[in-house]
Amino acid sequence: MKHLLFCSLLAATPVSLQAAPAATVSPLARMEVAVAAQEKRAELLRSEIKAADARIEARVDSLVTALSPIGDSKDSNTKVTRMKAQTIEALRKNISYYQGKRATLVEELRQPKLQLTEEQKRRGIQIFDEHCEKRVAQILQLQKSLPTEKDYARYKATGESWGGGTNYAVNEDYRQNKKVSAVTNAQRKSVSDGLRKSIERLEDQNRKLKGSNGPADEIAKNDALITERRKQLAVALAPVETPTRVIGGKEAADLDKALSTSIADLRGEFTTLFADYHTLIQELSTLNKSRAALAAAKAKPKVP
Repeated sequence: MKHLLFCSLLAATPVSLQAAPAATVSPLARMEVAVAAQEKRAELLRSEIKAADARIEARVDSLVTALSPIGDSKDSNTKVTRMKAQTIEALRKNISYYQGKRATLVEELRQPKLQLTEEQKRRGIQIFDEHCEKRVAQILQLQKSLPTEKDYARYKATGESWGGGTNYAVNEDYRQNKKVSAVTNAQRKSVSDGLRKSIERLEDQNRKLKGSNGPADEIAKNDALITERRKQLAVALAPVETPTRVIGGKEAADLDKALSTSIADLRGEFTTLFADYHTLIQELSTLNKSRAALAAAKAKPKVP
């Protein structure tokens, strides 16, 4: 990385300045070289973050795609259903993290502490919004693939008894459906509660925005999100089950092991991603400050 930054510094430096003695380089020229190096460093970091984010999104997509079409058998018990519930909770935590970063940028718009442009702040807010909406869609995709309660008879006939009556035993389909649908019901409540809280938060934001004569576009955006959240809440509450392919115990156990590894890896990648994001924010703030200083130096009248 140090080698890349050194090369980028040379690439950003005019040949004439590289060759010239230090004493002949003007302060203004040195400022231009420093700003060019900062720009290059920020762009390299931005590219690394975009690449890391794309890798993470591809892995999350792949997890959701792998889990959605499968379901539990009597052999796998509730393992698949619980894996889906675990993934939904991980996605929900991811949303909370994005919302926290978004809130920081919103606060920066109101009370700036960093030297970020309004465009940079709004672009960051938009990116976090897009990621949150994608996570909500993934959660609902998994939610719809969870098993619903079915009307199985609790007991089924197993044959005639010695006395001429009928023997009954607990219906295994009934027992299995009760176990998996219990997980589904708990998860449905968790998702619907989260959507309700999102609606309440957006409504509260709009009340505050209207009370302070906030931007009309921000209010309209929240209104649109509230409408979308209500639609999503209806989907989360609907007892609709996407058809799935049941898998056996061994396949479920192998998938569970792979899922645990993937989630652990993703957690590490997210930590690195947001550490780099924090560094980029600081770099951009410093860069904007340097650009402003350079512009001021260029605008300063020259002494004859």
